[in-house]
Amino acid sequence: MRKMNRKGSAFSDLFLLIAILMVAVFLFAGMVFGVRQVNTALSDIDLVILGSNVTIASDQTFAQIDTAMGGMKWVAVAIFFGMMVAIFVSNFLVKAHSVFFVVYILLTVIAVVFSTFVSNSYETMLSSGVLAETLQSFSPTNFIILNLPTVITLIGFIGALFLFIGVTVDRQQGGGLS
Repeated sequence: MRKMNRKGSAFSDLFLLIAILMVAVFLFAGMVFGVRQVNTALSDIDLVILGSNVTIASDQTFAQIDTAMGGMKWVAVAIFFGMMVAIFVSNFLVKAHSVFFVVYILLTVIAVVFSTFVSNSYETMLSSGVLAETLQSFSPTNFIILNLPTVITLIGFIGALFLFIGVTVDRQQGGGLS
C-alpha cells in the first residue's frame, strides 16, 4: 500500500474545513427544507388515490422522515469536529521544516479573513432568504459559523503547534513515533 505525501495539505486544511462545513450545512438544510415542503404540500391535499388517503400516507412517511431529518444538524457538527481532529492528527504526524512557520501563519491569517466573509454572509442568510427558518434550527452549527474567525484562529494556532512541535515519524522502525 502506497503512503500519500501529506506535507502540503497541512497548509490548505483550514480552507477545506470551511468549505466542507458550509457545503454540509447548506446540503443538510436544503434536505430538511425539501422534506418539510413535500410533507406540508402532501398533508394539505385532501385526496384519495386507489383507496388510500394522501394525507394519511404523508403522515406515515414524510412526517417520519421530517422528524428524523432534525438530527442532520448534529451530523454537520460531527463532520466539523471530525475534520478538526483530522487536522490536528495530520499536523501531528507530518514533520514540517521550521522555515514554513511563517507561511503557515500567513495562510492561517488569510483563512481567518476568509472566514470573516463566510461568517458575515451566513449571518445575512440567517436573517433572510428561503432557508432562513431552516438554518435557524441548526443552532450548534450556527454558533460555530457565526464565530468562525475565532474558531479558525484557534484551530490554526493549535494546528501550528502540532505541525512545528518537532515530532518525527521514524521510518526505519515501522512508522512509530520517535
